[in-house]
Amino acid sequence: MVPNARFTEFLADIEPSSTTNTNSSEAHAGVRSYLRSHPTFKYRVETEFLAGSYARDTAIRPRTGADGIERPDIDIIIVTNFITNDRPDDVLQELSNALDDAYTVERINKRSVRLITSNAEIDVVPVVVWGTAYQLPDRDLGYWKATNPPEHINWSARRNKDFGGRFKPVVKLLKWWRRENQTGKRPKGFVLEALVSLQAPQSETHYGEAFAQMLENIYAQYGTLAAVGVKPIISDPALPGSDILSKVTVAQWQAFIERVRVHAGYARHAQDEGDMEEATRLWRKLFGGRFPATGSVAKASNLASHATAPAAAATGYTFPNAMAAPTKPRGFA
Repeated sequence: MVPNARFTEFLADIEPSSTTNTNSSEAHAGVRSYLRSHPTFKYRVETEFLAGSYARDTAIRPRTGADGIERPDIDIIIVTNFITNDRPDDVLQELSNALDDAYTVERINKRSVRLITSNAEIDVVPVVVWGTAYQLPDRDLGYWKATNPPEHINWSARRNKDFGGRFKPVVKLLKWWRRENQTGKRPKGFVLEALVSLQAPQSETHYGEAFAQMLENIYAQYGTLAAVGVKPIISDPALPGSDILSKVTVAQWQAFIERVRVHAGYARHAQDEGDMEEATRLWRKLFGGRFPATGSVAKASNLASHATAPAAAATGYTFPNAMAAPTKPRGFA
């Protein structure tokens, strides 16, 4: 078994850096201030706030772009005075036109306007107040849909307390694992947080054991039905009755569950393994090269990178090929 300190070191490494956090703050504050003072759109703005993984403190270190910059993916909610009778296309186009005066609008998404700034990728989401929640325009559906980002933030904080402060770290482990082991575009984002909430052990203090048990629990819960093409319904904790798996296809779910099955075996083997170097190699298969290695494991990894045969052959395990990770920036979820 690898010491828990190795996991806490890894978690510290996959946190967004202080520079990234500063860039995030400056980027979203600039957009919000700009819309509040825009010559025409300012009359649409009632208030605004940060949403998504950065607001919930479940973001991980962003990928480094071709220019060497780590651009975080940020969600901004703009509470407006539109009404739900307004056409979603018109609402998003009006927001895009306002942003286009000062920013590079990459595209109009299904429910947001996507910006690329020098230091961040930003989804700007217009909403209207709907009781204690909100509604957002969905241009594909042609109508407005319920959403409740503030309750997602509150829910995440409550679950973190339930887990003794370990919920958000385990979420970050799962998100990093998904990045290193892509099987398709989805599931991602908040779906992964919900899976941690449902399937990770609350009282386990060793992150390796918690991660192994969580993968085992996910497969035990969903594996049999996934094998016959059945995708579960997982209720949104902020909007009871809303399925957070609605955008995940059956094929995507099956591929994800199969990867969970295989890697649950590796994680359990790593936890039960008495040889520290072998356990470390297994965890690095799951989490990639940023997972801390012993000196000899690091050396072996470097040598393996120059070998023609897969490194997995030396251990007697086979690793399924992953589909290529999507190259487009993430949309609002």
